[in-house]
Formats: sequence, C-alpha cells, structure tokens
Amino acid sequence: MKRLFVLSCLFYLLIGITSVMTGPLLPEMLPYYERGYGDGGTLLFLQFAGFLVGVLASPGWAARIGKHRLLSVALISIAVPYAVMGFLPGWLWMMLLTLLVGFGSGIIESTIGAFTIEFAEQNKAIAMTQLDVYFGVGALLMPAAISLLIAAGWWPYAFLTASAFTFVLLALWMTLPGRSSERLRSPNAAMANSASVKKRYTGGQFRLLAVFVVFFFVYMGLELGLMNFLPLILVETVQIGNSTASLGVTSFWIAMVVGRLFAGKVAERMSYVPFLLWSAIGTLVFITALTMTTHPVGVLALILGIGLAMSGLFSIALVHANILIPGMTERTTSILIASGGIGGSVLQWFIGWSMARWSAGSTLWLLMGFTLILLLSVVLSFQWKKASQGSPSLQAGNRFME
Repeated sequence: MKRLFVLSCLFYLLIGITSVMTGPLLPEMLPYYERGYGDGGTLLFLQFAGFLVGVLASPGWAARIGKHRLLSVALISIAVPYAVMGFLPGWLWMMLLTLLVGFGSGIIESTIGAFTIEFAEQNKAIAMTQLDVYFGVGALLMPAAISLLIAAGWWPYAFLTASAFTFVLLALWMTLPGRSSERLRSPNAAMANSASVKKRYTGGQFRLLAVFVVFFFVYMGLELGLMNFLPLILVETVQIGNSTASLGVTSFWIAMVVGRLFAGKVAERMSYVPFLLWSAIGTLVFITALTMTTHPVGVLALILGIGLAMSGLFSIALVHANILIPGMTERTTSILIASGGIGGSVLQWFIGWSMARWSAGSTLWLLMGFTLILLLSVVLSFQWKKASQGSPSLQAGNRFME
C-alpha cells in the first residue's frame, strides 16, 4: 500500500502542474496564434469546464469500470493532449486538447482524494495533507520551469515535458502490483467500497453537505483570489514594483507547502474542528492585519502567515466532511471538489470586479468577508455534528501509508 500512496502523491504533483500550466504560457501562446486576451480566458475556462465534468463524472465511472481503469483513462487524457500540444496544432485543437486535460485532472483530484480518505482509515488528515504538499510543489515549481523554457525560446517543450512525466506515471500505474491495487481494479469492489452511488443523503447529512459546499466554494475563491490578484493588491496598497509584488505569490505558496508538511499531524493531535477553527481565525487575523500594513517586510510576513494558516483548510475540511457523512466518500468528495472549482471561478470574477470598481483595500475587506464565512461554516458543522451524530470513532490501522 505504500507504493500506492507514493503514486497518489505523484498524481497530485501532476494536477498541481496542470493547474498552472496554461496561465504562464499565455504570453507566448497568444502572439503565436495571433489571439487576444479574451481567447486566453476562453482557454482557461475550457480547462475549468473539463475539470468540472471530470470531477462530477468520476464517482459513476469508478463504480462501472473501477478506479484503476478510470485513473488510466485520466492519465491518457492528459499525456496525449500535452504531447500533441507540444507540436503547436491549430487553435481549435488547442482548445479541445485543453478541455481534455482539464477532464483528466478533474478525475484524478476527485478519485485520488476519495480513495485516500477511504483507505487511510486512521490518519486521514496526514495522508490528505501530504497529497496537498505535492500539489503545492507542482504549482510552485512549474511556473519557474516554464519561465526558464521561455527565456531559452523553448516554451513548447513545457507541454512535452509534462506529457513525458505523465506517460512515466502511466507506466508506473499500469505496472502497480495486483496486491496493492486489488480494491481499485474491480467495478464491483468499487461499488461495494462506496455506497455513494445508490445511497441518498439523509436530511441532516444534506444540511451538513450544504454547509461544506459553501465552505469549499468560498475557500477556493479565497485561495485562487489571493494567488491571482495578490500582486495587483500589493502594487496598489504597498506601492512596490511588479517584480517585487510577484514574490508575494511565491511566498504564499512556499508557506502553503511548508504548512502542509505539518498540518495533518497537528490536526490529528488537536482534532479536526479546533484545527479548522484556529486556521480560519488565523487567516482572518492575518488578512485583517494586511489591510493596515504598508511596510514591505511586514506585508511579506503577513503573507507567509496567511499561507501557513490556510495550508490545511482544504484537506482537513475534506476529511472532516467525509467523517461526518460516512459511507458516501466518492460522492461527497466529488461534490465538494466541484463546488470548490465553481467557487474558484465565480469568486475570482467577483474579486476582479471589485478591483476594477472599488480599490485594492476594499478587495482585502472582501477577502476578510470570505474568511468569516469559512469560520461560520466550521462552527455550523460542529453544531450539527453535536446535534445529530455525535463524535464518530475511528478505529483500524493506518494501512494505506504503511
């Protein structure tokens, strides 16, 4: 099972890479194809649309063909399009291939997240945060690699490099020993291990699910909003140069990766609700302080604090939701990741509208409002847990990570 977990980490490294591949390449791609910024936005939207379809389709497909075959399909949906994109086909082909990459990425994030929560029976938080570490490493390193390729005039090789890595991962996945993946190969086993296909949520579970849908919708809007608009906010509020402002995003992701190295162990010791509460409170405090700080060093320190505070929110909340709603792991994971993807898209537009209509300072207050919603969601989930379910017990060993 240890090999399975290592491959799961590599899967998350891959989707970290795919999540940031298109954006850094747009300054080169758009002039090459004689396209404008609107076409770049369309390309990003198509990747998101494919991701959403992949996330929503994965539970049903896993039940029919098994997770092992489904993940093989997902890897092919990424490896082949990137290989073709490296040769710079026509723009319509680039749009279609980008849609396929998003589709494969959505299947991977949903499926890997679901069976990690299912198999890591005791230390679920540690397993999920370790996966998120690899996602963060991919999202952190790929833009740097792309910038080097662009500087050398070899930017199409970014697609070929990602394709080569995906093909290697596919080969490792296809040769995974049967003993390590027997629970992933059979469609019937997939159906038995996840009753989410046939069971329905009870009234209390549905209310809990609604709370977590709001949580993930807002969280991804906050994370992506900080990632994409932080440089603009810093330029306006701190009055620093563009190159210096871009370091804010790098610092944010470094803090996220470092925080995820420890978040799982801390959450297991504290228990999930206190961890989520203190993480949301910490995020709120640091963002509030950011509205009142103009010194570059102080701003950098606060950005590091925000990254550390937010580092475990996604993975621990995902584990917490699945514990509160047992027996529905695949469906719950798929719904929550999909809601996060939609929230990231919708709220980013709202943040951009705020920047254009008001000011960067007002946008920071908007981000504070998002954090308050996260905090309220955690409190509500705890109250409903006490009222309807009590505290579920976790037994069995940590076989998945051994």
